[in-house]
Amino acid sequence: MGQFFKVINKTKKEFINPHTFGNGLKLWEIVSSSNGVLQGLGLLLAEGHIEYKNMIPISSTIIGRWQGDSIAIVGDDVKDGLYDKCEGEDGKPKKGWKDISVETFKTLLENTWIGNTKKQKILKSGTKWMYSCEKALMEELFTKECVEGDLRQKYHFVEKEQSEE
Repeated sequence: MGQFFKVINKTKKEFINPHTFGNGLKLWEIVSSSNGVLQGLGLLLAEGHIEYKNMIPISSTIIGRWQGDSIAIVGDDVKDGLYDKCEGEDGKPKKGWKDISVETFKTLLENTWIGNTKKQKILKSGTKWMYSCEKALMEELFTKECVEGDLRQKYHFVEKEQSEE
């Protein structure tokens, strides 16, 4: 079956789950993805980024949040059990830990090229192949695109079936 991984901040007791970003949990599924959890990690590790609102600098709750902290991509076979210490079998963070996957992914998608690319992919392919946590977030952020993409997939399937008869 293989070993599963997640990105863990040992200093702040926070983590990001690859499924939220549309990645698989195996190491090669994480590192070979052209978008996803590693881009979120990039935001968390960024140093010196300044955001502006109405020409006034504002601090980000995500960008740079993990700079200087002890970070690891941890597998579930690690002897210290860190993988299982942060998240329960129900997928919810254990006491003292925080899953910041959703807020990190939202920051990655909001008003960015990555978000626009994701919208176009959803319009073309729908949500059928998304992990449940990613799908719920996409339906929240890109409602119209999800509905339209899912309808296109359904219509294309029906149209294809009818043409084969």
